[in-house]
Amino acid sequence: MTTLISLILTLAIFSYLLDDNPLFRLAISMFVGLAAAFTVVVTFQSVILPLTNSGPGNAILFTVALAFTLLMLVKPIRSLRILSNVPLGFLIAVGASISIIGAISGTLIPIVSQTAQIDRDGSFMAIISSIVIIVGVVSSLLYFNYSVRENAQGVVERGRIMKLIAGVGQGFIVITLGALYGAAILTSLTILTGQLDMLFGT
Repeated sequence: MTTLISLILTLAIFSYLLDDNPLFRLAISMFVGLAAAFTVVVTFQSVILPLTNSGPGNAILFTVALAFTLLMLVKPIRSLRILSNVPLGFLIAVGASISIIGAISGTLIPIVSQTAQIDRDGSFMAIISSIVIIVGVVSSLLYFNYSVRENAQGVVERGRIMKLIAGVGQGFIVITLGALYGAAILTSLTILTGQLDMLFGT
């Protein structure tokens, strides 16, 4: 029975290739609802309950988190909407800090250290690969730098050097997104093949 239900939901998802239809919307709604419910349950069991059943330090942290949550809930009220900017700003600041730290410690530093190791090994193709990786990472990051200036014709645009670097970064981003999209298609086809083999395979 479970296999049959999974097959029906899989075919409902793939029906979007034909057109947007009620079966696809039903399958997506079920997926989103189950994912949201699973997230709530895991958050309650793994985060909220440990905070309420531990020492005073975690109790203070839970109180602050609860206050921020209540402030977010007053956002629909126009007169109190400004209060929701406090937890929202805190959330954005923490998220940006974590992203920057993760990008530096998880991407840039390993790439630099790996490049130094490759240089010591002396392999020509390895050195070329490391250079391509560094150029791709740096140019992709600089692509999102929106510093512009006004030229003689009054048009606001990037400088020539930054425009060139941004073009290279855009090329790397397009290649990456294309590869990810191709991988997603192959993964979907693999899942569908596995489902069909499980139902009709011998």
